[in-house]
Amino acid sequence: MSCSKNPSNSLPKALALTLILWSAAFAQGPTSPASPNKTIAIVGGTLIDVRTGEEIQNSVVLVRGQRVLQAGVAGKQEIPNDAETIDAHGKWILPGLIDMHAHVSMDDSDLLPLGLYLANGVTTVRDPGGYVTVSRMLKENIEAGRRIGPRLFFCGNILDGKPPVFPSSSLLVDTPERARSAVTYLADQGVDCIKVYNNVKEPELKVIIATARARNLPVIGHVPRSITMTHAVELGMQSLEHIRITGRELLPLDEANKIDPLPLGKRETLLWQQFDVHSQKMQQLVAFLAKQQVSLDPTLTVDEATFVQSRDDQINNPNNRYLPPQLFEKWKQEPEANFENVPPELKQVAINGFEKRKTFIAMCARAGVRIIAGTDGAYWGTLLPGFGLHHELQLLVQSGLTPLQAIQAATRNSAKTLGKDGELGQVAPGYFADIVILEADPLKQIENASKVDLVMKAGQIYKPGDLMKSSGGSN
Repeated sequence: MSCSKNPSNSLPKALALTLILWSAAFAQGPTSPASPNKTIAIVGGTLIDVRTGEEIQNSVVLVRGQRVLQAGVAGKQEIPNDAETIDAHGKWILPGLIDMHAHVSMDDSDLLPLGLYLANGVTTVRDPGGYVTVSRMLKENIEAGRRIGPRLFFCGNILDGKPPVFPSSSLLVDTPERARSAVTYLADQGVDCIKVYNNVKEPELKVIIATARARNLPVIGHVPRSITMTHAVELGMQSLEHIRITGRELLPLDEANKIDPLPLGKRETLLWQQFDVHSQKMQQLVAFLAKQQVSLDPTLTVDEATFVQSRDDQINNPNNRYLPPQLFEKWKQEPEANFENVPPELKQVAINGFEKRKTFIAMCARAGVRIIAGTDGAYWGTLLPGFGLHHELQLLVQSGLTPLQAIQAATRNSAKTLGKDGELGQVAPGYFADIVILEADPLKQIENASKVDLVMKAGQIYKPGDLMKSSGGSN
């Protein structure tokens, strides 16, 4: 659940959103799906193979309907006479980006400018916690073309033990029977994953994982505070959200028991004050994560917002002009979530801890841990839809990843984590035609990944400028 915004609003409001979403969807205007017989040829661009980093100059990418038909060097691809041509000379071609941690189905879903994801080349998002009914309706509206937005995968309501951190959007699983029932309910609602939260206990976690596995659903989320990251993975958690290493992983138990139950802001600050990123235990943890092929979603963007930046930094971010004014003003009036607060006397300690977490991510990347890219938006400032993922990629590079590794985190690694590595995350024959055309080479400088010229999602073409103008902001 987002650490940047408190979602604990009333249940009646959440239920009312199911009606609001229908009306809001039509306000954005319908979009026509790509014609199944239409062929588009993207010619002359430099196609980046995200598997290897190879740059294929003077390429041709043929798209028919929603899928890529061919992709490779010009002259080896026969372009049909009736194909619509897109001139990409002097430009670079990437697969559509994926934000693996985007809360888009919460209380403000009706106002979120989802087109900003597409404007930034983000063609897919995974929502790891929201209202399951809102998620379902939002996904249906996007797929039906009633609302412009990225392809959506979702977990629905998070599963938490006592006391639940977000009571209104959680399913309380305080017994194994309730854990089984909750997973079954969410699976029947069509979720793509199951997310666990801080206060789930080990007996319930075991049942959650077993029940989810029987329904072919991955279990993702926070490492519950009562167990270690190592044990959570041993039990079967497949994707870890944020860098949430419990104290009991690395510290003496009596010390861990004092810190692990604390609220987020103080807890993570005090833990990382004591963690030695170069210790043998930390190196063993990194090696274990690599061996288990677990996915790690650092969400550095939200950690930076919480532990380094101020509320004013986020409020004054110039990209907020793309937010609908009523949404921006609503968020400004909401109080900060108390659990995020870092005591003033610990602010520099918190900043130092954030730098340690970046070092940890670099260690993971070098060891071969599957890093995926998520933001913990959607919110304002650096967590703005679409813009936030580019900030995440930049933070990954600042941590020590290469631009290619950062791009892989938002493409092929994320697609593999979604179980869609044969359909998403590459520009290759048979894959969905989720394509981003850039004005500059992102392998030379990761900031170039944000210089989006044109976006295609499942063969449908979008112009970033048009999407920005229709976002509802002041622009």
